Amino acid sequence: MRDYYAVLGISVDTTQAQIRRAYQRLARRYSPDVNLWDREAQALFEEISEAYRVLSDPSARTLYDRHGAVAGGTAPVGAGEESRRGGRRGEDLHVPVALAFQHAVTGITVDLSVERLSDCQACGATGARPGAVPVRCGHCGGAGLVWLGETTARAERCPACDGSGERVAEPCPACRGRGVSRTRTVARVVIPPGMDTGAQLRIPGEGHSGPFGGPRGDLIVITRVHDDPVFTRKGDNLYCELPLTIVEAVLGARIPVHTLHGDVDLVIPPGSQSGQVFRIRSRGMPRLAAEGRGDLYVTVRVEIPRGLDARTQELFREIGRLLPEVPHGESRSAVRT
Repeated sequence: MRDYYAVLGISVDTTQAQIRRAYQRLARRYSPDVNLWDREAQALFEEISEAYRVLSDPSARTLYDRHGAVAGGTAPVGAGEESRRGGRRGEDLHVPVALAFQHAVTGITVDLSVERLSDCQACGATGARPGAVPVRCGHCGGAGLVWLGETTARAERCPACDGSGERVAEPCPACRGRGVSRTRTVARVVIPPGMDTGAQLRIPGEGHSGPFGGPRGDLIVITRVHDDPVFTRKGDNLYCELPLTIVEAVLGARIPVHTLHGDVDLVIPPGSQSGQVFRIRSRGMPRLAAEGRGDLYVTVRVEIPRGLDARTQELFREIGRLLPEVPHGESRSAVRT
């Protein structure tokens, strides 16, 4: 397990205010929102968040200082009055967002109306009726922890008081003793180019509030991208079809192809066959986890004319007599002999 103090770049006697400032500074630097293509930065961000979750909780910090571990590895353990002022972290909030195909290409800023748990304003997130005095939890004796065994130094959050060390004798009528209540707010989210259906974007600290004043979880935006009538997407690459006349397929042509990033002239060589695929580099989707763009694959389809007049039919017969014979299999050969 990493040294949480070293992760945040602080000393063991650092105050809570200094811990918070160190976390905020590092979180801004290594946030996934500004390091979309840097997996190392994203891993550091997870370590920084983990270190802050433990060291920002006084009881969890004390347990870590003594034994170097907290049960579960990631969940800070609360205890007593200190924990009631800063309980465990809130749950993440998952919100689906539908994107037009073009917005997946360019990126977009959206304002999301979300319902989430927030600190109860009536009781100040204590969960108790204003003026009421909390009582010590009888299950853990007010420690907020229950030890896993007599021979181990590991403990877990008390299930009876959720790690607070206290029980609410007179619960707040507004939140029913939970310390949180549902509120609706608007979250502004910057969606980067390249998002695909099922992709997730994490916004730290915009999820549900934790009970009894605990820090918020994260807002996780899950995107669903609408289909495009022209392009089919597979990862970062795009696919489309291009109709050709017989003359263009036989003689070759230079045809403008519409792409997401402007028109491109595609050179069709003479003798191109229906179903042949051409690649146009860097004309696909923006890459979400790396720089650059994918490719565009164009499949040509030779269109056979219908309803020809007599003159045109005769011209095709004349051309057919000039072309080399094409074998059509053993059955055709047997008939002709």
